[in-house]
Amino acid sequence: MLSRRPEPSRPSIPGRRRIPISILAGLFAAVVAGACASAGPAGPPSGGPRAGVRGEESEARPLTPEQQAARRVSRIAITPDSVELQVGDSARVRVTALDSAGKAVEGAPLRAFVSGRSAAYDDSSGWLKGLEAGTAILYGVVAVPPARPGAESRSILARAAIRVSPLPVVRIELTDVPDSLYQGTRTRLEAIAFSRVGEREGAPLRWSSSDTAVLAVTDHGLASALAPGKAAVTARSGGTEVTGTVRVVKSPVRSLAVTPASIDTLTGDVVHLTVTARDDRGRPVSGVPVRWSVAGPDGAADVGAYLDESGTFVAERPGLYSVTASAGDRTAVAEISARHRPYRIPMKAVGHGVVHGHSTSDLWAFQGVDGRDYVYTGTHADGAGGDVLYAWDVTDPAKPVITDSVVVDARVVNDIKVNDTRQIAVLTREGASDRKNGIVLLDIRIPAHPKIITSYTQDLTAGVHNTWISGNLVYAVNDGTRAIHIIDISDPLHPKEVGRWEIDRPGKYLHDITIKDGLAYVSYWDDGLIILDVGAGIAGGTPTKPVEVSQLKYRTRWGAETYGNTHHAIRYENYVFVSDEIFGCSECGNGPRGYVHVIDVSDIRHPKEVAYFRVPEAGSHNLWAQDGRLYIAYYQGGLRVVDISGQLRGDLYRQGREIGWFDTASPDAFEPNAAMAWGPQVFRGHIFVSDMNSGLWIVKFARGDATTGASASGAGASGGGS
Repeated sequence: MLSRRPEPSRPSIPGRRRIPISILAGLFAAVVAGACASAGPAGPPSGGPRAGVRGEESEARPLTPEQQAARRVSRIAITPDSVELQVGDSARVRVTALDSAGKAVEGAPLRAFVSGRSAAYDDSSGWLKGLEAGTAILYGVVAVPPARPGAESRSILARAAIRVSPLPVVRIELTDVPDSLYQGTRTRLEAIAFSRVGEREGAPLRWSSSDTAVLAVTDHGLASALAPGKAAVTARSGGTEVTGTVRVVKSPVRSLAVTPASIDTLTGDVVHLTVTARDDRGRPVSGVPVRWSVAGPDGAADVGAYLDESGTFVAERPGLYSVTASAGDRTAVAEISARHRPYRIPMKAVGHGVVHGHSTSDLWAFQGVDGRDYVYTGTHADGAGGDVLYAWDVTDPAKPVITDSVVVDARVVNDIKVNDTRQIAVLTREGASDRKNGIVLLDIRIPAHPKIITSYTQDLTAGVHNTWISGNLVYAVNDGTRAIHIIDISDPLHPKEVGRWEIDRPGKYLHDITIKDGLAYVSYWDDGLIILDVGAGIAGGTPTKPVEVSQLKYRTRWGAETYGNTHHAIRYENYVFVSDEIFGCSECGNGPRGYVHVIDVSDIRHPKEVAYFRVPEAGSHNLWAQDGRLYIAYYQGGLRVVDISGQLRGDLYRQGREIGWFDTASPDAFEPNAAMAWGPQVFRGHIFVSDMNSGLWIVKFARGDATTGASASGAGASGGGS
């Protein structure tokens, strides 16, 4: 057991990280791993007996014809090596695997795909289609199996740059232009631009006013009402324009008052300020545009606070803040005194289990039907290969013991789930040597010794990246169709598909799904968060016939690039917490990036992002939420625990809502001294964390309770991504 106590002030962990096989394997692990499934021997795991574990005596599987062809590949040619096209247009692009003599290698496991949302590539026809303005990269990749048992596989990679130009704007619609404004007030004018195929996001709009003495308007639409009268306002993009009329009237406002005028609070707590405007007789005046501003403690240039147009305020650091509401020449001020939230609570390791021959992937903790506590962990493609599930007895959390394992034909066992009866587990397969992949059902009635019931591969041959179990249904994320396949396992010997759901967009990529209270939260990468009714009664959906309720897409900027990369989403109370997963960006010098978006779903049909948690120089992965706390496996940033009680707005990291941090790096690891936290789960008073390099951790807070002691299915529990 290794106990590590972090310094409370440490903001992030730069660390180092060897990326498994390819950064791109996270997008489609089966592509990179599919031809690399020859298995070498695995070293013995620490923490218990080797029952059922593939050992040193194992032999390499014979190479398939496809793998033999892969070994003859010397390079990949993409012709042309760069492509420019317009949204909606298509171009033919050839991707060819060549040998050392420059001849095409027949039968090689060549895969071609686009990274980025701007284009899509059909590798069966060779047609590339522009989807939206921006840049993307077309990759060709061949995975070459290891030269000998125990050696690492390698990938041959080629790329071509893609630039997609936007369609011209053909129509503009005014969305927020008031009929009238009070003299002396300001407001932001809004409009939406459309191309011939729909809304054109990010189209440049330029605004102007017909009478700047009455209404002055900046290029970007900030309107200032200067004198009574009328003015036409125009929004233009290229040769398209639209015009509206605004009337400026004399302001009746004689006074403003902010409520509350003074308040004491904590950093991170949400304060709602309201303003009342009155005329010279003291009567309330409605429809007055109010501008809010804030001065931070000691007049610092960095205000250190969140303040939105509705008067919602959150302090990021302790001190006295002055918040001003303005309407024309009238102002009112509220004073807010903020105290620091409770500081981080140190965390400590209770137990640690390492599998030296393998990189660890997902985990699932549960109480077996025999009354003992267990954790199942998967394996990833690094090292001896990701073809093993390990069963750990964690009844004594200080001494996790491997009781058995299950070996399958796979390069990645990415995800593991256990059903509510705790009698069946499901593991996913990617990169199988026979390329059947799919899911494997396990009999866990003797949980220390799981046994294979059957494999289900129908239409899942490209691989399954994640699953969710709801009753007798498994919702499987298909790497090939990029759809959710719904599989009935009520007869575990004979699973069958009973439904399917997907979005209709070329180039889509599906990563994960979680379900809670009849709603599914689907992480559709560049298409964002999609919420489905699977029995909640909101939109007429059923468990086998999902119906879309709403969607929220976003882009985040890292260096010069922007990304969607919606990776994992979980529901907790009125929020959905969504993590990004970003590899290979210009700022990814020490490993992945990405952070947690906080989505308000109190109006389920109109989700909106209201807050975020972003650790510097690290990347978010899987999440778990329970009892007012969010647990984040933050890759090289280790385990992070965030206070998510109450309302949430703004930058939760700067507000001091992080209450715990545990460094999952260890010298005793598959890769020593390099954290790569994969997944957290709260179970029976402890926090279980899998780390790709250091294996399984059992941790708790050094003082007070680690959690409320609720089980994985306890009140408010939500999580389980991969």
